[in-house]
Amino acid sequence: MASKEDKDLTYPDALADLEGIVASLRSEGCDVDTLAARTRRAAALLLMCRSRLTRTEEELAKVLTELEGSLQS
Repeated sequence: MASKEDKDLTYPDALADLEGIVASLRSEGCDVDTLAARTRRAAALLLMCRSRLTRTEEELAKVLTELEGSLQS
């Protein structure tokens, strides 16, 4: 479950955090001791980003449908 801090996180900030995690996992100095925690954090960020993208897509579709309806009237 996302923490309150995650809910306040903007999409660009979440994406930047995710990119940072991916970069650290790809580095030669990747710490095995934090690998699981970083992977869990990356998964949470991915879910949050996907959810926001889906919600935005649905909102845009609704707005466009309403606009189409008002233009046809």
